[in-house]
Formats: sequence, structure tokens, C-alpha cells
Amino acid sequence: MIFGDASPKVGDAREGSAPRKRKMTMSDALRWAWGDELPKLHEAGASGAPSGYSSGWGSMIAYGELNSIVDRQPNRFGCIPFDQVGWPHADALLIADAVSSLAQCTVDVPEGWHPMPELVEIDEALASRAVGDALIKATVSDNEGAMHFRARPDVLVVRHAILGLVPDWRLSHRPVKEFEVWPNGRHRWFVRRDVRTVVGEDADGSDRIAVQTTEVDGWSTRLQRPAAGAYRKARFAPDPVPVMVARAEYEIFCAAMCMLYDQLDGTLETVELQAVDWPVQPWGDSPERSTDSRRGRILPDLSAVSPSNGLPESVAKSKARRRRKPAAKAA
Repeated sequence: MIFGDASPKVGDAREGSAPRKRKMTMSDALRWAWGDELPKLHEAGASGAPSGYSSGWGSMIAYGELNSIVDRQPNRFGCIPFDQVGWPHADALLIADAVSSLAQCTVDVPEGWHPMPELVEIDEALASRAVGDALIKATVSDNEGAMHFRARPDVLVVRHAILGLVPDWRLSHRPVKEFEVWPNGRHRWFVRRDVRTVVGEDADGSDRIAVQTTEVDGWSTRLQRPAAGAYRKARFAPDPVPVMVARAEYEIFCAAMCMLYDQLDGTLETVELQAVDWPVQPWGDSPERSTDSRRGRILPDLSAVSPSNGLPESVAKSKARRRRKPAAKAA
């Protein structure tokens, strides 16, 4: 049995006239395909009771239909099927095939990838550590050891088509450097100690000792000061790593949208795609960043700025008065 859709198709024209195309952006075309057309397709073997069916079990059937709607599984496009069975528009199927082909794409990590270079101005070591943590969360390694981004372009595009979501690359607050503290606000100090542990027995019957270096509390409660060799741990607050991962996903999403446009432009019968300039790195054009920091993704070597040796005029006068007071008393 072939199910047809009696509703007029997008771009249907009267007999004898050229078909009209509806202008859409890539985002609009994705939302149209996943929101209006692809849910018409049910999975093979899925069927419901014909409309108008009535019997002595009518109430039971109605209850079963309600449960089937609640528990209905997505079709192969990731959509919850409509109640009325139909066939998606041909253009929607072309769009779905193009999105599905994105699953074959592997996104390599570019050399020197740094989604938040402004952190180098705060602390270069912390910035490098944050990028390393972001790469651990955002990438996977193949058999040859090459790193690839974990996010799949097709999944990001389908998420955008169904939910309208774009990876959120924005920062709630500019990260600042701070040190780890206890819940009471006191700074945490750490120190490394060698710990001797008995791990077995030697041939002569003596204990086999293994020495391991562990990190322990570096605050001396007896002296009320940090122990010798103690150190503090610095970090960024808020943590920039989740935003770094989101920025990687945003760049992948933008590249996928551009690939879809290039692949589908001019191939759809009823849709004319409109080009949209997706900013690949919108955080690079943020007004919060200075003009000098927009020149490249990887910042050049930063020269240390020496503090000014001059004193404010009010402070200088105060120091001069203190120096004159002992001389006045001696007189």
C-alpha cells in the first residue's frame, strides 16, 4: 500500500506555470525537513489501528493508542512520527541524505588549536593546561595516535534541526586566576612527601619497601604556617574547559553547515537556499577583546610590562611629610 499526502507540496505550481521555489536559509530548510516532512515516515512494520475503528474493545484500543503515542520510538531520521502516515517531500529526503553523509567526516585537530587565546595574557601555563584538558574531553585517538574531535557533524546538525540549538561558545564571565581554598576561605597548601610502603618480602626475609611520592596537606597546624616546600594550586574561575569544548563543536557545526550548503545548493526542486555567513570564530570578534588580540588565533610572544616606578602625587607628599616630622621635633 502506498500512502500519499493530500496536502499541497512546497513549491507546487499550477498547470502550465513554472514551479515556484521558496527561499530558505540552510537552518530553515533543516527545520522544515525535520519538523514538517521527515516525521511523516514511520518505521517499517509500525502500524496503528485504522481511524474510525469501533468495537466492544473501543476503550481498550483507545488506551492502547495513547500508550503507543507516549512510547513511540523515533524513526531513522531521529523524529517522532506523526499520527498520520505519509511520505516525506523529496527535497526533505535529499537534505536528510546530505546530513547523513556528514557522519563519514573525520575532523582533525588543527595544529596549535587554541579556542581561548586571551587566557595566555592571564597565565600561560594555566592556559596550556586548560587547552590540554579540553582536548582530553573533546577528542579521541585513532589506531595511529592521531587525534580527532569527538563531536559528529551530523549529530550537531540534527540537534540544530530538531531543537534549534547551536553550541554555546559564550563565556558567562571572563576567567580570572585564583588559588584553591577550603570551604572556610583559607588557602589550600600542598606538599609532596615520600611515603614508604611494605609491598612484599625479600629472599632474605626482610621487608621489601617501595617509596612513592604523594601529595599531602602542606599547612602546618603546629606552626600555623605553610610547611617547607609547600605550594598552592592555581586555577581559572569560572572553568573555561566546557566553553573550549563548546567552541570546538561550534567550529565543527559551522563547517558542516557550509558543506551542506555547497552540496545542496541548486539541487532542490522546491527550495532555493539562501547563503548565510556563519562566523567561524565569533569569539575572536568579541568587543571584550582588544584590537591587538584579534590579529590571530595563536598570540605572539607576550613581553612583560614592567610596573611604573612613579608614585601618585598624594602618596609622594605623604611620604615627604613623614620624613620632615622627625626633623621638626629635633629642632
